[in-house]
Amino acid sequence: MIFGRKKAVSSTSQTSSVEEQSATEADDVDEELVDDASDPIDQDATADPWVEFDLSADWREDGPFDIDEVDLDSDEVSRVDLGSLIITPDKGLTIKLVATPGGDPTHMIVENGPQSAMQITVFAAPADVNYAAQIRQELVDHTDNATVIEMEKGPFGTELRRVIAVSDEQGHEGFAPLRDWVISGPRWVLDVRLMGQAAVDSEGEGPAAQLEEFVRNLIVRRGDTAMVPGAAVPMKPQTTK
Repeated sequence: MIFGRKKAVSSTSQTSSVEEQSATEADDVDEELVDDASDPIDQDATADPWVEFDLSADWREDGPFDIDEVDLDSDEVSRVDLGSLIITPDKGLTIKLVATPGGDPTHMIVENGPQSAMQITVFAAPADVNYAAQIRQELVDHTDNATVIEMEKGPFGTELRRVIAVSDEQGHEGFAPLRDWVISGPRWVLDVRLMGQAAVDSEGEGPAAQLEEFVRNLIVRRGDTAMVPGAAVPMKPQTTK
């Protein structure tokens, strides 16, 4: 980890009335959208031990960070601004953005070798709701051909593990392991999906270690645009001056 989270802004700090009104309106709109889009997550932690585990610690103490939690002017680290994500490149990593035809990228693929990779997606989330649990459940509900689906304790809270039956173009059958770190932040959720060798490195001593460090140095810029909870926040590479 390159830096730590800065302390919360004091209640005596000055914020312009325009900024306060904009943020309040965005929160109000997001709350209206979540009421329309889905039922809020049951906040009774005792009803789900994995929700209880999510709430048992500050899993983002060492990152990833929200843009309002860090001071990017405090160091001279070289970073890449992708709009909704600010990343710190690392030696040996290959980074690709994935977009739908005619749209902005919504996924980032990070590879650290020919057989190890992760996919990162930023989802909009309502305030004051443990939306990570809903994202995990949606991942489970949309999983086909799974031979294993289970929850485990991971470095960012509850970790979703799956093994998917797959076949290549020649019809050869095999299995693809997946691990999802679903990480809650202020009005956003990160889905970090480990694939290949990183997905079977559950001890974090192999290829998953470098990918975890990359995730901890991520900075998320959710923005104030009202979005339906669960919608992917697009990545828009910014031009450096």
